Amino acid sequence: MGADFGAAIARAVSIVGADAIVQVREKDLGGAALLALVRAAIAAARPFGARVVVNDRIDVALAAGADGVHLPENGLSISAARALLPRGAIVGASRHTPADAAACDADLVILGPIFETPGKGPPLGAASLAAARGSASLVAIGGIDSGERARVCFTAGANAVAAIRAVWTAPDAARAAAALIA
Repeated sequence: MGADFGAAIARAVSIVGADAIVQVREKDLGGAALLALVRAAIAAARPFGARVVVNDRIDVALAAGADGVHLPENGLSISAARALLPRGAIVGASRHTPADAAACDADLVILGPIFETPGKGPPLGAASLAAARGSASLVAIGGIDSGERARVCFTAGANAVAAIRAVWTAPDAARAAAALIA
């Protein structure tokens, strides 16, 4: 999986470049396998200036030399993560209500699902992004599968959008990423 994983990341970030942040989120992998996957992501992303964060595993992020960590809503506190990570590391966090997103002091706050997304509960809607504006960079996630939906999120107040299924399951990850950016 490492080579295919890295190749898919390289194709997608080749379009976005230094603005891309790749979040490696594999909850079912053990530490060694996750470390190998994160290293493959870093090798694929860094030539394009993209950064890599690891979901919920500061130990793996540190061992791999990743650019930061992304914390689930019920995970380690943001202050504890900052105390463990080197200065300047990215600390991201997921939030599921606009009020929690607005109050969050992470560097990146992911709010969603914005649109209908399988298995993620009722969508919050684009208006939730305006209500969630805080000091962090606000990232919309959930059902962002077209350039039009990305545009709606930006218009509503998102600084960025996160795409998983729309890029990862596409036959051509670079083309899918380009469509979202356009």
